[in-house]
Amino acid sequence: MVTEKHSLRTSLSVPADMRFLKMVQEYILKMSSIAGLSDLEGQRLELAAEEAFVNILEHAYPDGVPGDVFIKSEIAETELTLSIRDEGLPFDKSPESYPAPGLEVEFLEEGLGFRLIRNAVDEAHFENLGRRGKVLRMVKRLSETFDPELGDVSQMVDAAPPQQYKVRPMNPDEAIKVAQLFWVAYGYSYKNEDFYRPEGLVHLVGSGRLISYVAVAENGDVAGHVGLLRYENVPMAEEALLVVSPVHRGRRIMDLLHDAIQAKAREMELKGVSVDPVTSHIISQRRIIQLGGRPCGIDLAACPPRVFKGIANEEEQPQRESYLHCFNYLSEPPSMIIHAPSHHQQMITQIYENLGQQIIFENPGTSKLPGDYQINFDKTLRKGELKVITANENQWPEILRVADDLAEFAGAEVVVLDLPLAQRASALLCELAEDVGFFFAGIRPCEALDGDYLRLQRLHVPMDMDRLSIYSDLGQELFDYVDACKSNRV
Repeated sequence: MVTEKHSLRTSLSVPADMRFLKMVQEYILKMSSIAGLSDLEGQRLELAAEEAFVNILEHAYPDGVPGDVFIKSEIAETELTLSIRDEGLPFDKSPESYPAPGLEVEFLEEGLGFRLIRNAVDEAHFENLGRRGKVLRMVKRLSETFDPELGDVSQMVDAAPPQQYKVRPMNPDEAIKVAQLFWVAYGYSYKNEDFYRPEGLVHLVGSGRLISYVAVAENGDVAGHVGLLRYENVPMAEEALLVVSPVHRGRRIMDLLHDAIQAKAREMELKGVSVDPVTSHIISQRRIIQLGGRPCGIDLAACPPRVFKGIANEEEQPQRESYLHCFNYLSEPPSMIIHAPSHHQQMITQIYENLGQQIIFENPGTSKLPGDYQINFDKTLRKGELKVITANENQWPEILRVADDLAEFAGAEVVVLDLPLAQRASALLCELAEDVGFFFAGIRPCEALDGDYLRLQRLHVPMDMDRLSIYSDLGQELFDYVDACKSNRV
């Protein structure tokens, strides 16, 4: 999991009525100011938002048709993103030019309104969301780094001078510095309390569960950290625990740490590395994909909501955090025979094509071997996991009983069921699980003893899918597919 500091997100919903234009303008100006834009940049952005708002009133809700306009702002370290969404009349161009749901379309510079929008921002995209309407996304790059927890770092603390950084394994006596770095970045909101206890970090490293690398400044300060979490008896690891000190940001330390930990994984002859960027914003997703991560799953409601220091969005109730599961093969993967229900095979094929791996589907079948599975319940995460080691369809009543008990008695808010794709009976177990509320959530490469897992999930808490942000075409398509499975539309 990429433990990146969250961006600052707010939202405003108003009726599609000209009387609310001033409220929209004031909101845009305020967010521009918080992001550190100049007065002129803020005024241009306000004018662009005004043009978009008026266009919605005229074209999406013509003749006073009632409706709402939904505005969201996200201030990340390097950019301000504004989204203006409506649920009015569909995209009003010729049918030949309709963008498909989830497809972003660059605005053509046609007409004064579009030119005002394009001249005010660095990127402008129109996206058709299908049943959720359509949205205009505008991105404005920031000239100075914005820190959503501490405000503008350049104004509150002195940035470290330009220098060279040394990336190497963490020494035991540096564990306290890493723990302090986690607190500076995340408060006490990180899911694993071991990372706030120096002895906990040292124990994880000593046990071989964690490989810990640090970026060290010239004065000896720990400027950043990344970890490689190992799982027993499988040829992969998870890149996680990535954090960079606020005073050392903007120095490509994240890239240095990523390169070092990937080199270590190759040295260990691992087949690949997974990483789980959050879906509350696209910044970390975009960087992970640029660095080679390939989306292959959506891990919904993976951990409790996080409350970061200095961030409070009073307009939205917190919900459990979700991740975009990505995987990067370190060498060319071999072809593989897998077993999955026919209704998921098209999506699974797309995932493996994106991973660069050839697969062959074989028909499901019964198993003559006794079934075996592992159970795990994480009390902190309130998450239950069932990993099938040997698939046998006759063991389904027992698996279902355990899944129900995890939710009813242990208090799991989400239960995941991992099925080994290399085994024929997994396809049968998948269909049985989907009959009782489990849904497709993607592929987990190299996590099974004999290959890959097919992941299913069942949620026991509400999940507002509209609040998840997904980067990349396949990532969005995978998200839409998981959402459809969750809603029993597949």
